Amino acid sequence: MRPVDPVMDRARRFLHLAAALSLSVLLLGASAPREAAAVELRVKAPERRVAVDAMEYPWSAIGRVNAGGRGHCTGFLISERHVLTAAHCLYDPLAGRWRGAIELHFIAGYQRDRFILHSKVASYTRADNFTYVPSPNLKVAATDWAILTLAEPLGRKAGWLGMRAIDSLMMSRITAGDALLLQAGYRRDLAHVMTAGWACNIAGIAERGRVVVHDCNVIQGDSGSPLLLYADGTFYAAGLHSIDLMSEDQEHLAGVLSLSIFQPQGGRREAVQALAATSARWAPGQLPGEASEAARVPLATIDNLLIKLGYLQVADEDASGKSRAEALRRFKSENGLTSAAKPSLEMMGQLLHATAP
Repeated sequence: MRPVDPVMDRARRFLHLAAALSLSVLLLGASAPREAAAVELRVKAPERRVAVDAMEYPWSAIGRVNAGGRGHCTGFLISERHVLTAAHCLYDPLAGRWRGAIELHFIAGYQRDRFILHSKVASYTRADNFTYVPSPNLKVAATDWAILTLAEPLGRKAGWLGMRAIDSLMMSRITAGDALLLQAGYRRDLAHVMTAGWACNIAGIAERGRVVVHDCNVIQGDSGSPLLLYADGTFYAAGLHSIDLMSEDQEHLAGVLSLSIFQPQGGRREAVQALAATSARWAPGQLPGEASEAARVPLATIDNLLIKLGYLQVADEDASGKSRAEALRRFKSENGLTSAAKPSLEMMGQLLHATAP
C-alpha cells in the first residue's frame, strides 16, 4: 500500500502553485515539425514503463491518430466506430486551420512500422468553445476533446475501452493502492512502439473537477492517450491527456481532461450530447472479436512484467509455455493471490500492482 502523506503533500503543493499561476503549461501536442513547437519539453526519465504489444487488449484499443502527414497524436476506441482524442491534435498550427476529416487516419495495432487495423476518419465532433493556443492553460485543457467517427468499424477487431469517472471514492481507492492509474501511447521518442507507464499519483484537481493532474511521464505524441484506470479486475478509460505541466521546482506533471464531462449526470451538455451519438458505455469495454488478429490476453506485457519482477529470465519461445506457467505460479504463491495462475487481464493488473511503489 502506498503511503498517503507524500501524495497529499504533492496535491497541496500543486493546488498552491496553480492558484498562484506559477505553472508553465505546454501542449503535449502532436509529434510535429520543429517550427510548430512552442517550448522545448523538459522530461524526467521514465521509471515504471514497459513496451507493450499493440495487438494485445487493452492496448489494441489505443492507436495513432495520423494527422495529414505532419505528425501524430494518440487516440482510443470507445465504440466500434468512435475514437476519443484531444481536439488540439486536429488543428494545423502551420496553416492556421482545422484539419479536414479526410486528412486524418486512425491506426490500431501499430508496432514498428507495421499496422494491421486502419481506418480513414469519416467525420469528427469537437467542443465548440475550444480554441487552439500554442501555450494553453488549465481552462483550455477542460474543453480539449474530439470524437472521431471512423469509416470502418475497427472496434470489432481491436476491441474498445469502457469509461469510468474518478469520483471521490475512486480517488481514495487510488491513494490506498486499491486501484491503479496507467497511461499508454505513442510518445515522440518512441513513435513506432506503444509504451505504457503505471502507478500514476494524482497531484491535483482543477477546473471544478474537469482536469486531473498526475505525475506519470508523458511527452509529445501522448496527447489524446487515455488515462487508464484498473479497478475491480477491469481496465477503463478515465481521462484524456491534453497538456504537460511544469512546476517551479521542475516537477513534471500531466494534465488530463476527466471523462466525467461526458457523464449524463453532471457533465457538460455539449460533451454529453456528443457522446450520446455514439455507443460508448459507462461499463466495461469490449474485447477484440474471437476471430480478430488482436489478442484478448496481453501475453507480451505479462512476460515483460514477470521479467521486471525477476520471475522470468528472458522472454523466449518457451515463455509461452512452461517458463511463464512456472513464473506465474511462483508469483501467485509468493504474493498470496487466490486467482488462477494463468495469463489474463486480471493477472496483468496484479503484476502491475506488484511493481508499483
